[in-house]
This record gives sequence, C-alpha cells and structure tokens, in this order.
Amino acid sequence: MPASSQAPLRQVLSHRRPWLLTRARWVAVGALIVASLYLVSPWISLWKLDRTTVNGPTSALGALVDIDAVREQILRRLDKDRPSAIGEVSDAFIDWVQTTIRREGLHALPQGITLTWVRDLLLTHAEGRSGFWPAISHAFYDSPTSFRVRIGQPVAQAEEIAALPAPPVQLRLERGWLDWRVTAISY
Repeated sequence: MPASSQAPLRQVLSHRRPWLLTRARWVAVGALIVASLYLVSPWISLWKLDRTTVNGPTSALGALVDIDAVREQILRRLDKDRPSAIGEVSDAFIDWVQTTIRREGLHALPQGITLTWVRDLLLTHAEGRSGFWPAISHAFYDSPTSFRVRIGQPVAQAEEIAALPAPPVQLRLERGWLDWRVTAISY
C-alpha cells in the first residue's frame, strides 16, 4: 500500500481515538461503580436487618428473611443425607432442636421457626438500641451469591470475655434480584 493512502487512514483514526478513549473511560467508571455497589450491597441488607430487628415490627423481617428457606436449611441439617448451608452448630442449638422434637414432635419443629424466633435470636447479641451490628465478628462472601455473617465471638475467644456467653449466631444471606435475604440461621 502506498504511503500516501495511509495518511488519510491515520488522520481518521487519530480523529476517532479521543472519542474511543472517552467512551472506554465511561465504561470503566460504570463497571467500577456497579462492582462497588455489588460489594457493599450485603452490608446494606445486613444494616437493614439490624435496624428492623431493633426498631421495626416483627412482620417487617419477612422482607429480609426467607423464613421458608431457613426452615428448609434447618431440616436439611438434621438429615445427614442432604447437604445444608448450615455448618457446625452449638450444643445450645442441638438442645433446642432436641427439646422441640421431644416436646412437640418432628412435625412441629418448622412451626417453631418463625420471624419472632429469628428476632429473638438476633437480639441475643444486641447491645441496647445499637442492635447486633457492633457484635458482628465476621462477615464475608462465600461465593458471588452467598454472604456469611457471624454475630458474637467464637466460643474459644468468648470464654476469655465472659463465663457463659451466648453462642455466636451464624447467618447466610443469598442474593436476590435487588437485595440479599437471610436463608439460613444457626447458633
């Protein structure tokens, strides 16, 4: 190709490059904003859960807690052949399950898992009107759609702090379309 025919091509490309760079910057800024919002979004849902637990009516927890999924995960945890999102549980949790089953039967266990039960469990580590937020000892992503939270100190560390502390409450939040909801709870 002759050198004279490359000159107009260079002029056209040099004329378009600033526009392409500007567009690429806006795409990069947009992607950075979306990624930042995604990374912060479970914390926002956790803050909403904290404020609703302390100040809101119990029924308002229904928008933040998938109570059917919580029941399902607890029942899965009791069945050794089915996988569950609930990891290790405390002796107090096992005692609660055993007491409920002995008193009312296995069929009554899901009826005992209510929004009131969730609220009472979250308030075990509440510090006055500040809720459970100051007691969060761990919160991080398990996967891009799963977020784990521990409210309260692990037993080994908690023994140094108090004689008989409440066991830490474990939450699992899963991503919905626009928000995160609690889908598993244990302690």
